[in-house]
Amino acid sequence: MGRIYTKGEVVDYVWQYSWYYGNLLGYCTQIYENENGHASLIYLFNLVENAFKENLSDYDSNFYSIIDTSYNRGFINEIELNFLNDKTIGVRKIRNLLAHANLSKFNIVFLNENKDLLFPLTENETCLKIYDLFSDILFNLILKIISKNFIIPICVDLNDKINSLSYEIKEFSAEDILKDKGISVDYFIDWEKKSESEKYRIAENSQNVNVLTEIFKHLK
Repeated sequence: MGRIYTKGEVVDYVWQYSWYYGNLLGYCTQIYENENGHASLIYLFNLVENAFKENLSDYDSNFYSIIDTSYNRGFINEIELNFLNDKTIGVRKIRNLLAHANLSKFNIVFLNENKDLLFPLTENETCLKIYDLFSDILFNLILKIISKNFIIPICVDLNDKINSLSYEIKEFSAEDILKDKGISVDYFIDWEKKSESEKYRIAENSQNVNVLTEIFKHLK
């Protein structure tokens, strides 16, 4: 019967197969321990992709195709497939946002905690939190894939861990961000003529009037 292995156990097993991958997993942990959320998360996603590509000896296909092929060949199960490839909340979705999107638009809601609390993807702490949720699963998926090359593959059971995850990705307009901060777009000259990126830059850089109001109330 399979189980979930600790990150240390995963590194030890992987290092015996490939010191290169073992060291990379160790570096990933070091980046996280240095509290660099964005870097640790992107680094981990890249390691997952590289491990799957090496297992298939296919370095040209994209992330989606690699994961889909791994499922069709029986290397991962359907729950693991959806965790990695779901187009709305999967690892691939978050990976693509971090790599290509304007992160000011996106927030994570952790439904098991507080459905009204938003965690912006622009924040380092949000990425650290995502790393906390995903890293044990992704380390074990790397072990599961790499151990296909072992004399006796290692059995990993991630179903319960994956099914326990509950989160959403919410997209906000620049106007939504300003409204949440208690600011009207009427304060800005030629707002509608501004580019999307400029609108988000202004919204991100604006102080939260609601927070400042509460601070000043207590100062009085």
